[in-house]
Amino acid sequence: MTNKYDYDVLYIGAGHATFDGAAPLAKTGVRVGVIESGLIGGTCPNRGCNAKITLDEPVKLTREAARLNDILSSAPTINWTANVAHKQEIIDPLPAGLTARLEDGGATIIHGHATFKDAHTVVVDDQQTITAEKIVIATGLKPHRLDIPGTKLAHDSSDFMNLKRLPQSIVIIGAGYIGMEFATIANAAGAQVTVMLHGDQALRDFYQPFVTQVVDDLTERGVTFIKNANVQAFTKQDDQFQVSYGDHQQLTTDWILDATGRIPNLDGLGLDQIG
Repeated sequence: MTNKYDYDVLYIGAGHATFDGAAPLAKTGVRVGVIESGLIGGTCPNRGCNAKITLDEPVKLTREAARLNDILSSAPTINWTANVAHKQEIIDPLPAGLTARLEDGGATIIHGHATFKDAHTVVVDDQQTITAEKIVIATGLKPHRLDIPGTKLAHDSSDFMNLKRLPQSIVIIGAGYIGMEFATIANAAGAQVTVMLHGDQALRDFYQPFVTQVVDDLTERGVTFIKNANVQAFTKQDDQFQVSYGDHQQLTTDWILDATGRIPNLDGLGLDQIG
């Protein structure tokens, strides 16, 4: 690779797609740069896998305790506020650890938002120009938002995992793995949960005989599933929210989670500049 560029390889984004490759690549002597506008580590460590697994751990314990109810004298309950605080204790050190992993390998971290100027040049925060022979787009995904009236009244997965107090009732729009995981966690922690499906199957990309077992189990635990919901709008009603769906039907809830999937995070990247 040539020295006419600032870096041999420049990564945009510092999530899994980057740090699993950039650190070992830099150790080989390749000049590696990493541009990140948020927390080092991206979604999985900071607002995805690690956070969700930590919140889910007490749920697993309550399930195990229920299996041993003939032996244990009392069933454990989940302290939601303490659970979220513990989650934060677990994930807070992760960006620093991943930063050290990248920098110890020889990579340079640049904080800011990158926009393409041409195929070998990006501008960070409209101030710093950086060039590279090869540029890796690793900006990951962001939550999809329903294009309906009142969509801003709904929350995303990060909002759910940062709730200091669990609402009494939650409506979850979407029955993919994020919606189903959070329905399980919220239900186990004591919330009244309703899941609204776009079609007639939850987790439609998964093996349906197993999915049926999951849905049946959650239904027995009090989760309500509404198939073919056709969600049309969200409105605010005093301290609560109303979900309009189906054939002029409405459901009142304390909190709405939009779990309708994730889409490429390409805002302001300037892909039109490089075709």
